[in-house]
Amino acid sequence: MNEAMKMADEALENVSGGTTRELKAAYACINGDYGNGSARVAALKKAGYDPNVVQGLVNSIMAGYDKVAVDVINGKYGVGSERVAALRKAGYDPVSVQTLVNHMLWK
Repeated sequence: MNEAMKMADEALENVSGGTTRELKAAYACINGDYGNGSARVAALKKAGYDPNVVQGLVNSIMAGYDKVAVDVINGKYGVGSERVAALRKAGYDPVSVQTLVNHMLWK
């Protein structure tokens, strides 16, 4: 099982009432498909989701990505194409991780 799948399983275990359907909604939220703030809450409710459960999953997923971003900053995944390959092999989206790395470094 790759790292992303492990994170997904942990997220479901840690958030009461989480389902695969809600996990897919959480990833859609991370991709911006449901907007932000009150617009996200309304869109999730309209689609039949409990916004609190979905947001809990989003938070769990992003906490895992934050840890990977810190590992990238500390050099644990190498550099350049080596980093991209290592992140993909571990089940992470290299662009998303790099975006978080940039955000952490340039806050």
